[in-house]
Amino acid sequence: MLELDWVDVGKLLAAVVAGAVIGLERETHDKPAGFRTNILICLGAALFTILSVRIPEGFGNTERTRIAAQIITGVGFLGAGAIIQFRGNVIGLTTAATIWLVASVGMAFGAGHFLLGSVVTILATAVLFGLESFEVQIARWRTVATFELELSASEDATDIVRRAVCDANVRIKSWSVSRTHDSVAGRLTAAGPAPRLESLEKALLQHQAIRTIRRL
Repeated sequence: MLELDWVDVGKLLAAVVAGAVIGLERETHDKPAGFRTNILICLGAALFTILSVRIPEGFGNTERTRIAAQIITGVGFLGAGAIIQFRGNVIGLTTAATIWLVASVGMAFGAGHFLLGSVVTILATAVLFGLESFEVQIARWRTVATFELELSASEDATDIVRRAVCDANVRIKSWSVSRTHDSVAGRLTAAGPAPRLESLEKALLQHQAIRTIRRL
């Protein structure tokens, strides 16, 4: 029977705190894996790591890394569940990476490496909170927008879109068009600074041949 070790309790409590700190950023941004999820992942990883050490001590010289190795596999399934492909875009990669990182932090605390786990927690929190404003600045000069358009069938849709893109000084990533008997449906993905993409949207909205436009 495994006895309660207060050092192990300290490891578990440290994992809870670390998971809470990292999960706070995900929670404030309404991500699927938020506050409680990250706490539980970090706590579970710490417990499995502790057990991978304690079980061989109490029940014979078995392979210590076997349980810890399976943590990576289990966390991989959780991370995969957080990734979604929607309309050609991949969503949830940061959340999946956070799950992966939180598990590693839990393993660090479970193995008794308090300093290492604390340093990684601080670095992860700094990245999640501190680099958000930097990403906003990046998006202002390099972002991607997708537009769904409906145009009159009598107009040359490709010519209209290419002129608008040229005037806005952005780059076309993809352009597809389908025709019916009375209209043309198009899907445009363009890349460029955020202000120029807004100018492109306004130009398309003002064009008489365009019946509807929707930015995804």
